[in-house]
Amino acid sequence: MEVREHIWSSQTQNYLRPLPGRLGVSPRGRSRRLDRVLTDFGCEHSFGRAAESVREHYGFEIGASAVRTATLHHARRAQRQLQEQYEQPYRALPAAGQEYVVVEADGTMICTVERGPRNGKRPRQWKEMRLVAAQAQGSATTVYGATFGSVEETGQRWGHCARQAGWGLNSQIHAVGDGAEWVRRQSLEVFQEQGVFLCDFYHVSEYLGAAAAGCGRRQPERWRRIQQKRLRRGAVQKVMEALEPHLEPEGTPEEDAPVRNGYRYLNNRRDCLDYPRALALGLPIGSGMIESGHRHVLNHADQIAHLRVLRANRQWASLWN
Repeated sequence: MEVREHIWSSQTQNYLRPLPGRLGVSPRGRSRRLDRVLTDFGCEHSFGRAAESVREHYGFEIGASAVRTATLHHARRAQRQLQEQYEQPYRALPAAGQEYVVVEADGTMICTVERGPRNGKRPRQWKEMRLVAAQAQGSATTVYGATFGSVEETGQRWGHCARQAGWGLNSQIHAVGDGAEWVRRQSLEVFQEQGVFLCDFYHVSEYLGAAAAGCGRRQPERWRRIQQKRLRRGAVQKVMEALEPHLEPEGTPEEDAPVRNGYRYLNNRRDCLDYPRALALGLPIGSGMIESGHRHVLNHADQIAHLRVLRANRQWASLWN
């Protein structure tokens, strides 16, 4: 709807706008519903593309700067709302929770742009954003958390995700990750004796695939599949023995030593390769949950991620009520 108005002036005031006051609106103001629409589009696309979506779906023009202003304003609100949740103790667990809670964590590098004048080139830098997720076994609902902060802060958010997903005093925590030291350490610190950490099977398979050319020269794919089957049935020592005769000489540059890299990776993580247990319990051996989370939580950084976390956690309505 478009309304034309007369703007008046007086001896003491340059502009008199009686119509906005009578209608109860402010110039360049936005209703709560419009802000919700702008934020919904703004956290999914570039602000320019979001403005185009508004025109496409609602039939009126709005500038990209208005989308940006609305989205970042409510992103800060989302950040405060999540921060209030994170300030609560995640170890205050109910006596009865889900029997098994699957938790995963990973980091991804995101290119960020420093604040500054919009005209001209601003320096860019790559920063690691850490994503954590939790899901009760058999549930289709995943709870996410994300931060650019320290690994300790990441661990706290991981604990909150697990608690929201159903972590109780009776629960067993099944943690899956790529074997990064910070992920394993936080799994131990946050979930303690209730947690069991498992290296992502497909990440381990990448090491085996890289080593296959040096170990099974005639049939590298067949060699890799044999080692994967051995891992699935718990024959880790057999895999180590298959790698050992083909180790590159000491001093070989790391990028030229895939067999030695794979051997070292497995040897350092023997206690995190119990795939038979996970398969017997119907628990995942791969980190597909966190990989899908990367696609719809971390495509934008920092404040925008908080909006996406709220929406992924099905708390979007709470930001607007």
